[in-house]
Amino acid sequence: MPVPRLTRRTLRTLLGSMPEAPAPAPRVLEQVDPGGIVRQKVTYVVAPRERVSAYLFLPAGGTRMPAVLCLHQHHHEYHLGKSEPAGVAGDHGQANALELAQRGYVTLAPDMLGFEERQHASLPGPLFERFEAMRQLSEGSCLQAKYLSDLQRALDYLVARPEVDPARIGCIGHSLGGQETLFLAALDRRVSVGVSSCGFSSYPAIFRRQVNHNFALYVPGLGRQGGFGAVLALVAPRPFLALAGRDDPLFPIQGVRQTVHAAQRANASAGWPLRLQAFPTGHSFSRAMRMAAYAWLDRWLKLETVQHGS
Repeated sequence: MPVPRLTRRTLRTLLGSMPEAPAPAPRVLEQVDPGGIVRQKVTYVVAPRERVSAYLFLPAGGTRMPAVLCLHQHHHEYHLGKSEPAGVAGDHGQANALELAQRGYVTLAPDMLGFEERQHASLPGPLFERFEAMRQLSEGSCLQAKYLSDLQRALDYLVARPEVDPARIGCIGHSLGGQETLFLAALDRRVSVGVSSCGFSSYPAIFRRQVNHNFALYVPGLGRQGGFGAVLALVAPRPFLALAGRDDPLFPIQGVRQTVHAAQRANASAGWPLRLQAFPTGHSFSRAMRMAAYAWLDRWLKLETVQHGS
């Protein structure tokens, strides 16, 4: 059965209402040099009376450098957000913002809603995530729409930096971060290259396993529009690498393969650099997976020019 041809306009309709883009009004709160690379803690506006904290890494190199938006995992560790990809706290195997900065990229790692400095003052993490998801639904939106709106503001911030080449911006993430990399690359063509580690499968595969995922995975009506295969198809012709664990209990590998195959079928004549690499692991972002991710970003973001999707 052919995959319905999802459009960005239809995806935006499914996501529901999204706020107008405010002026970012950035601020630098602190600056350190942890070894030849400047690390700033910055904030910027994502909605009226709402600012996001993020870590920004600036390697030596002047202006017009490639940049990568680095998105943190979920792991039910609501006290962690930007600090983990920045290598400041948590699992240093997740420190892709720091490791990519050491390879010459400007990197930005923001807190997503409900994590680290964006936790609720009184509601514990799981309750706040559920509360916010239900609130968004009641207002004609969904949690995925809120995440994406905030991440688009992160792109606004990056493209405005004089150090960044706006034609060479990538996005990378593991688990929740990989999920958001998929959605953001599909929705916003400013993402030139994407890498998703253990970030998606298919709705049928997830439902067969009865996996309870984060609330942002569920977009009303998306299953009737081709699911994640149709979302992934929107990334074409921009390069996208999906990393997967063959024994991942959260994102079943059969559904990952079906999703990638569906996206490839939808763009059979595009000559699209879409690749799936499966590793003998579970829900992991192993060193071998990170090295494959970084090689993919190097291949596509260190080119003189990067082609954008239409």
